[in-house]
Amino acid sequence: MYLIVKRRGRYALRWLGLVGLLLATASCVSQNNWSPISIWIGPGHLQLSNFRFDSASIEAVVIAAPDCSPVAPGVAPLDFDVPFKGTRVIDAPGDTDICWRRQVGPGRWTEWNRAFIASGLSTEAQL
Repeated sequence: MYLIVKRRGRYALRWLGLVGLLLATASCVSQNNWSPISIWIGPGHLQLSNFRFDSASIEAVVIAAPDCSPVAPGVAPLDFDVPFKGTRVIDAPGDTDICWRRQVGPGRWTEWNRAFIASGLSTEAQL
C-alpha cells in the first residue's frame, strides 16, 4: 500500500508499510519491559499468600533447572511459615524460577509448584 504526495510539482511515493511496521513493533512492547528486545533480565518476584490455613510451612527453592523434583544437590531450600492472611515475597535473580511446596503432615509435602519468573516477571500464588 502506498500514498502519492504532490511535492513541488513532483510526485513521491511514500510507503505506508513503514508506518504499519512501526505500529506492529510498538504493539509488541511489554508493559513490564520498555523494549521488545530484552538485553538485561531483571529479578523476578513471587508473592505467596495464605488465605486457607491457620499456618502453612513452606519449602521454596530458587532454581534454574527445568524440573523442581528432585531438587538439585547444593541448592539450599528456604523454609518459612506463612500465617493465616499472611504474605511472603520471594525474590529470585534473572533466568531462575521459584519452586515451592507446603507441608501437609510430619515428613509429608504437597507436589512441587513452580512460578515461572525467569524472564523477570512478578507473579502471585495462593496456598
